[in-house]
Amino acid sequence: MRRLRQFGCEAPGVRNVKVFDVLSPALVFSLVAATAATAAQPAAGPAPVAAATPHELSSLIGGGRWRIVEFGGEACIPCQAMQPTLQELQRLLDDRVAVRNFGIQQHPQVARAHKIMVMPTQLVFNPKGEEVLRHMGVFPFDEFCKALAEKGVF
Repeated sequence: MRRLRQFGCEAPGVRNVKVFDVLSPALVFSLVAATAATAAQPAAGPAPVAAATPHELSSLIGGGRWRIVEFGGEACIPCQAMQPTLQELQRLLDDRVAVRNFGIQQHPQVARAHKIMVMPTQLVFNPKGEEVLRHMGVFPFDEFCKALAEKGVF
């Protein structure tokens, strides 16, 4: 009875009532529907970082511009944590640097060719197509910017 009093569910002559016994099926359905509708709405924010195909990746590297490529996966939680950093770099360096994601689970042979051992791995290529920076794991924005500045990107 003490637990029922906490939720305000005790009524005279009513015992052993649980909160879920009081909720009508219509109310439960409307709560679930409202939650699903809210989750389905995309959050407003920066444009997502585009994913490159193997063909696009090979043409991106050495294309006369700096390239930042994150090798990871859609279901990888650290890769998801990197997306805001990549989006901000994409926004800041839009005209000078191409920022792309690359799905290694869909293209393991390309990951092997680039010696990717950990998700996520960020590679930075200079305009000549040479790998100048490699980082494995989540790369905090400030540290990433400092490393890019040391390589001459900024």
